[in-house]
Amino acid sequence: MQHVSTTEVPAATDCGLRERKKQQTRHAIHRAALALVTDRGLAGVTIEAICADAGVSPRTFFNYFPSKGEAALGLPPTEVPDAARQAFLAASGPLVSDLCELVAQTVTLPEDRERTKALVQARPEMVPTMLQWMANTRLAVVTIAAERTDADAARTAVTLVMAAVIESAHRFADGSRAEVADRLRAVVAEMGRLATA
Repeated sequence: MQHVSTTEVPAATDCGLRERKKQQTRHAIHRAALALVTDRGLAGVTIEAICADAGVSPRTFFNYFPSKGEAALGLPPTEVPDAARQAFLAASGPLVSDLCELVAQTVTLPEDRERTKALVQARPEMVPTMLQWMANTRLAVVTIAAERTDADAARTAVTLVMAAVIESAHRFADGSRAEVADRLRAVVAEMGRLATA
């Protein structure tokens, strides 16, 4: 379960209901896409079929996911939240440690990771979608990291942290954003120890 700070909770009850409805719609689209693509493969599924199973229109589908592959994998948008960007740019700690925090605030892995991993293993055509999402996320974070350091150091540091994201996803089910940041730092430290062993 993800930790939500009190500043992230909508003030009005209507906003809370609206947000819950949006999450329910997103989950319905994801579940339908995951089931259909698992059963038929990516090429064997249309957006219209996903929409029919989820009970939404194609227009609604595209409000939540840019493609049927991303819907099947349940991949979140690759945008860095402005508050996370501002906090990273204002931070003065070690670059990689601060990047772990930024990435933890940015990357939300699919809730049903076991089913998502099973889909990627069963349907290799899903690998490019996953890789493109990782590349887009990496690029978004590199762009911000380059505001604090030179471009080469930004790319290298972000590559290290994104590798820690992949390893952390294999090891841990979920956790609060702070727990994810700490886990990323621990995996990065382990990588450093292994590199010098």
